[in-house]
Order: sequence, then C-alpha cells, then structure tokens
Amino acid sequence: MANLFGGSSRCCILVFFASMIATISAFSPPSSFSISSISTRTQQFQLSAVPSPERMFDYNKKPPTFNKQTSLWEPSPETEDSPYGPWGSFLRGGPSPFLVRVLQPSEYELAVFKYMAQTSCSRAEAQGNMDAFFNNAADWAYQKSEEARGRPKVDYTQLKLKDAILVVTWAVFVTPFLGRCAYLIAATDAGWAITVDDIFNF
Repeated sequence: MANLFGGSSRCCILVFFASMIATISAFSPPSSFSISSISTRTQQFQLSAVPSPERMFDYNKKPPTFNKQTSLWEPSPETEDSPYGPWGSFLRGGPSPFLVRVLQPSEYELAVFKYMAQTSCSRAEAQGNMDAFFNNAADWAYQKSEEARGRPKVDYTQLKLKDAILVVTWAVFVTPFLGRCAYLIAATDAGWAITVDDIFNF
C-alpha cells in the first residue's frame, strides 16, 4: 500500500485535512457552540423568525406553561413523554444535540417545552426542531424565515435514513481515522511524515 502512494506522507496529510473539512461540513455545528454556553443560549433562545414559526402538524393538547416563581418552562398534565432519547437526537442532528441531551438534559427539556408553548406543537415536533437548532442554529433560523415567506416546511420529526447512515459512518469510521492521524502526528516521532502504513499498523 505504501508503494501505491509512493511512500509519500503528503498524501496522508492531504487526506487528513480533507477529512477534517468534510467532518465539519457533514455536521455543520454552529461556530459558537460549547457545552458551557448551552444554559445561556437556552435562556436567551427566541423564535427570531418573523412571524414566529408555526407548527407543522395539528396538536390539541394543553401546551407547557411558564412558572414565574422558578422562571422555568414546565410541562402541562397533557404533555406527552419524550418520543425518543439522546441517540434519536444523534441520528437526526449529529453530535451537538446528542451532547446537549447527555450533558445538560434539563436545558434541552426547557428548550423543547418553550418551543411547544410558543408554537402549540407536539413534543415530537419540538424535539425535532430543537435537534436542528442545536446542530446548526443559523440554518434552522434561516429555514424558519423561509417558511414564513411561504416556502415548504421541513419535517424535523422524520428520521431520514440517509442522514442516519451518514452520522453512523462518520462516527464509526471517519472520526476514529482522524483520531488515529492526530495521535500519530502529536505523539510519535514520525510527526507530519506519517504514512498510510503507519495509520493502519496498530
């Protein structure tokens, strides 16, 4: 295999950077995303599209309410249970909403309840929108502004097979490959001169 690539490390370096760019493009997390900022972002979360986003599906149950004493959004007695867990968020929106649900689940719930209250939608629809929001807030807001102008609505409740396969592929194959490259560059004598054989020689 080394002969196939001429024994040159430049190929590995190009593959490494191309994979990094592709990883960022695949998941497209917001540039300002950090776990420490989740609480602030959730508290300041506003439905910025004008007019405010409208629900996609009919929903007649009582929405969550805002508790002025605790300053928290709370589910109503009619609010249904979560339709899917953190892995469902991972398959729909990638690593960002997954990390939010795992590391700060209460903040994720508050965002879901607030969206339900402001749009009178179901919990499934709210979770799908919040997964999209935490994955890429700018794209989500742009989509909502386009919907307000009459463009077709996006059903964020759907688990799209193509997106799920993409997420799993990157998580199982590409991310470990990038981690292996980073380890070899940082922790071995080869440095940036690593070869294909180095990468696959465990």
